Amino acid sequence: MSTAEKRIWDLPVRITHWGLVISFFGAFFTAELNPMIIHYWFAFIALTLAIFRVIWGLIGSENARFVNFVRGYQPARAYFTELLKFRHKEYWGHNPLGALMVISAISLMILTVVFGLFARNRDLTGPWADSVSPTVEKLLNEGHSFLASVLMTIVVAHIAAILFYRFVLHDNLIKPMVTGMREPQEPHPTPKFAPLWLAAFGLAISIAITGALFRFWLL
Repeated sequence: MSTAEKRIWDLPVRITHWGLVISFFGAFFTAELNPMIIHYWFAFIALTLAIFRVIWGLIGSENARFVNFVRGYQPARAYFTELLKFRHKEYWGHNPLGALMVISAISLMILTVVFGLFARNRDLTGPWADSVSPTVEKLLNEGHSFLASVLMTIVVAHIAAILFYRFVLHDNLIKPMVTGMREPQEPHPTPKFAPLWLAAFGLAISIAITGALFRFWLL
């Protein structure tokens, strides 16, 4: 029996989620535009948010912490098998398959942007391009494009999964990521939420790390 809505996602998780969506698509679809500086700034935001999500996955709210939702390959496989039978267990947070998607997306986002920092593209030279040989720079540039394509594939698969949940399993996963609230179908303990000042601290660290990688304040 369903009960009243309960809080499931904190504000930092929701802002990071949608911020990554916007910055990734922004970077992806401006990669061939001039001036490249637009692509550059989308990449800066994407890397900042990805690093912040790693930090928040270590010190943030209970549902955001990796240790509480990353369960490994076998649980994800078992969960996927249940999905093939058009049924699923409700998790008060990320399910095992979603956890793998989160880890993959964050890792690929970080790698994609870092590889791009070594690239030379038309009117823009990456801040680290001069630190490697032309051969290595070319390989990293090709890796940047390849990883962006892989990440887009994962994003499309994620969107398809969301639609599957919504229209086949009749489980709306979009609304909780917007409002932070979800109506549980079974009893779940209320997760512990970290204070927003801790998120601000984590975001400041993320901006500092990204700024250093973009060489905004490195000698």
